[in-house]
Order: sequence, then structure tokens, then C-alpha cells
Amino acid sequence: MTGKTYGFGSETRSQPLRGEQPGKLAAGDASLVEAISLGARIERYATKQRLARGFSLVELLVSVVILVILAAIAVPTLLRAYRSYQLSDAASKLSGMMKTTRFSAIRKNTHVECLVQRNGATWTVWTDLDGDSAPSPGEPQILISDTTQMLNAGSVPPPDAIVTAVGAASPSLNVLSPGNATVWYDQRGARAFGGPANFSGPPAVDVFYLGNPAIGDLGFRAIVLLPSGTVQVWGAGVGGTWQRIS
Repeated sequence: MTGKTYGFGSETRSQPLRGEQPGKLAAGDASLVEAISLGARIERYATKQRLARGFSLVELLVSVVILVILAAIAVPTLLRAYRSYQLSDAASKLSGMMKTTRFSAIRKNTHVECLVQRNGATWTVWTDLDGDSAPSPGEPQILISDTTQMLNAGSVPPPDAIVTAVGAASPSLNVLSPGNATVWYDQRGARAFGGPANFSGPPAVDVFYLGNPAIGDLGFRAIVLLPSGTVQVWGAGVGGTWQRIS
């Protein structure tokens, strides 16, 4: 007897062959297992070799092309956002310097001035606490330069919205930028006009304009100083209307 049965063309083993120990594979089955194991080892070795070899030149070129395309899309957006941040930051610092001067006048119970000094395309703004008309190490000060510049009235959109918001009964707008300027506050925190001789000058709504006409999509900021001492920040896009920010 052979120990084999046949059914529907498939071979099955019903019992061990004569001389074959139970639980052990026949010679043919053992060869098959060894072949499968060898194939698995070869596949693992091939995979390790591919990983050790790294990327091909074509794969690297494709990756570089994708990175260049993504950079070309992202860089202009990031640059525009960074420039807008610089403009907003300069406007915030300039308005903050005016508020610092105002609070210093109230705290010292005397007139205190904020000075703006231009040097080419750079503006130094400081609170003149000691009254020497020069920036000292202990005095609050900021620097406006690089992307953000102080502008004249002809470089920005018409300030119709600002005039309407201030009110027809208020004094007319007086543009202080882009040259040197002095802003006085009295001990009540209100604006003082006319200089330290008598401070009897007519009141005005003073404005500093910020922006950069060379950067088409940057936009503009306006720092509006009311006679009461209040400081407002306005913004406008290129050719757009002014809107109050703070």
C-alpha cells in the first residue's frame, strides 16, 4: 500500500508512508519549505540592498523639482505676509511711542515732547524725558527703516474717511511726515501746540503716514493724533479707502 488516496485530481495523504515517522515532513515537502524560506531570505536581502543604495538620480531630480515648485508658490505669499507684519509693527510702535510720551507728561505733571528725527531713509522716534532734544540711553525710542518708510500726503490714498470720522468741526489734518517733527503733550495728557514758549498755537489733527510706494501690495498706515491726546491707527490698501484699526 502506498498510503495515498486520490480524489478530483488532487493528492491528499491519509496516513504516513511505510518507514516514515509521524510529525516529520516528507522529502518533497521539506524541499518546498526550504525553497520558500530561501525566497523570503532573498527578498529581505534585496530590500536591504535597495534601502542601502538610497534614491536613484531620477527620484532625486523629481523631488527637487517638486520642492522648487512649492517654494515658487509659497515664497511670495510668505514675503507679502512678512512685509505686512513689518508695516503693522512699525505703526504699533509709533502709536505706542506717542502714548508713552502722553503718559510720561501726566506722570511728570509737565509738558513732555516726542521727537521724530529723520536721517535719510531712517527715522528715530523717542520720548524726550530730559528735555535735551537728543535721544538718551534711558529714554524710550524706536527706529523706523527698511521696508517701512514715513510718507507725505501725496503718496497715500485720500484721507476722506479719516476726515469724516474725526468730524467736520475738528481742525484740519496736518501731515507731519516724512520730515522731522515734534509732538507735545501737557500734564493733562492733551496735545500742546505752539512750542514751549507759551503753547498757544492753534490745535490740529496731526498725522504720520507709513508705507512704501515701491512695494505695490504693501498698503499704508496712518497714525492720527487728536487734540485730546487720543491716538488712532488707520489702514488702507493701495488705492483703497482708510479704515480704523485701533
